[in-house]
Amino acid sequence: MIGNQIYKCAEYKRLSKEDFGKCDESSSISSQGMIIRSFAKHNGLNIVKEYVDDGYSGGNFERPAFSQMIQDIEDGLINCVITKDLSRLGREMYGTGKYIEEYFLEHNVRYIAINDSYDSLIGDSMLGLRLGVNDLYLRDVSKKVKSSFRVKQERGDYIGSFPCYGYKKDPNDKHKLIIDPEASKVVRLIYSLALEGNGVCVISRILSEKKIPIPIVYKKEPRGLKVTENDGCGIWKHSTIRNILKSQMYIGNMVQHTHEKISYNNKKCRKVKDSEYIIVENTHEPIISKEDFEKVQEILKHRHTTPKERNFDRYLLSGLLICGNCGRTLGIGHKKNRQTQTNYTSCNNYNRKGKISGCTPNRLNYDLLEKDIVNYLKDIGEEFIKHYNTRELVEDSVYIYNKDVLSMKNEIDSLNTKIKKELDTISSLYNDKVEGHISLEVYKNLSKKHEDNLQELNKEKDLKESRYQSLANSTAEMDFTKCRELVESYVSMKNPSRTLIKNLINNIVIYDNGDEKTVKVNFKFKALSYFATTIKD
Repeated sequence: MIGNQIYKCAEYKRLSKEDFGKCDESSSISSQGMIIRSFAKHNGLNIVKEYVDDGYSGGNFERPAFSQMIQDIEDGLINCVITKDLSRLGREMYGTGKYIEEYFLEHNVRYIAINDSYDSLIGDSMLGLRLGVNDLYLRDVSKKVKSSFRVKQERGDYIGSFPCYGYKKDPNDKHKLIIDPEASKVVRLIYSLALEGNGVCVISRILSEKKIPIPIVYKKEPRGLKVTENDGCGIWKHSTIRNILKSQMYIGNMVQHTHEKISYNNKKCRKVKDSEYIIVENTHEPIISKEDFEKVQEILKHRHTTPKERNFDRYLLSGLLICGNCGRTLGIGHKKNRQTQTNYTSCNNYNRKGKISGCTPNRLNYDLLEKDIVNYLKDIGEEFIKHYNTRELVEDSVYIYNKDVLSMKNEIDSLNTKIKKELDTISSLYNDKVEGHISLEVYKNLSKKHEDNLQELNKEKDLKESRYQSLANSTAEMDFTKCRELVESYVSMKNPSRTLIKNLINNIVIYDNGDEKTVKVNFKFKALSYFATTIKD
């Protein structure tokens, strides 16, 4: 108890995996606990709960015990947090500083870091420097870990958490891979189907229909536990099949460093160039022979080159077609015989999932559809021009609406400038506090004032943007002049362009009703919708 304040203290302890190999006994979980309890007893503080994150990095706050402690703070069970030092709370400078200087203060939580002599009741002008040192340590550890991993990768040791599908870790050596008897059967089936001439779409459909669990479900990865499609077995993606067919892992070569973390304190990864992969040959038993693997690569290469002729600009309606049954996009496929080629619409959802999708192929002769739509647009365009040719009042209305929209946009831009200014001021105040130029009390008073201003500005901005959107939509509906210009261009063109059609049409929805198909054209301008009717095939 301090004065009349009764503290319900949390004993927070953390040890990262990198700390395990150190000989510093004082950093162990048990030693951290002894230091914290001794301090609490000497200072008359009551520890009501302990939180332990053993094996979690200080580079981020995605830790189970830490999350539970935050929840207990929210529930009013904890109002004081004690750690051995600042680094046990966290090493990443911005995140740790935000908890100490913002979150704990806002929730009236006292924070104590014993070895760093930090107590939030007193403050410390050197806090920013201490956090910066911890952050530098984190960067240095990250470089060393990355260097260590690279050495292991170049040696052919497997360092991933989950082995690629078809393999599992050797129980006698976690850096070696052995064949998974069950999953390897599926890998061989995939290659066998590919050698028979089946494409990735057909292979994925066959595996899905057989209800073979997808890799993340089979390996019981965290993401796999959330899969519900296809009775929990999941739907095989084309990309998954393609990656399996192209991976050298299945001929016994260890392929690693295909992705890398964006930065030392960010878990997100980005794909690296193929030339930067680390590949070590003959490190484990192959599932597929090199001869079969090379044959499949030739098949994939051939399949990859032939679809290039599917140039989207060839089809006037590509990108506009929607399946009315499932709401997904419709692709444009084609069949060739000795003399001609027939183009047809095809539901992409059905192509990927087959009958499991609950949809239909939704096939319709595309060439006839395109011809009908082109003529349909021309008929509507001619009627539109006749009807609106002399509507000068409409143009006056459009001018007024556009003027109001421009004025509203300028007001929003002005608000954005004011918001940026408030944010810069708050950031500057925080830096002044950390560097000791202003006291904590002054910082709290000044920052609250600017945060209140920021909140009011954001409310005003949201209201203006809502009105702007409403006004902009009204303008779009009233913009007969722009619509008429587009329609006149379309009607005058002997061969309409895809770009011009996309400027007039939002989408074309095709409903598959079994014996008959219904086509509905949705226009971008309400003025055109007045003339629209439903085309039936």
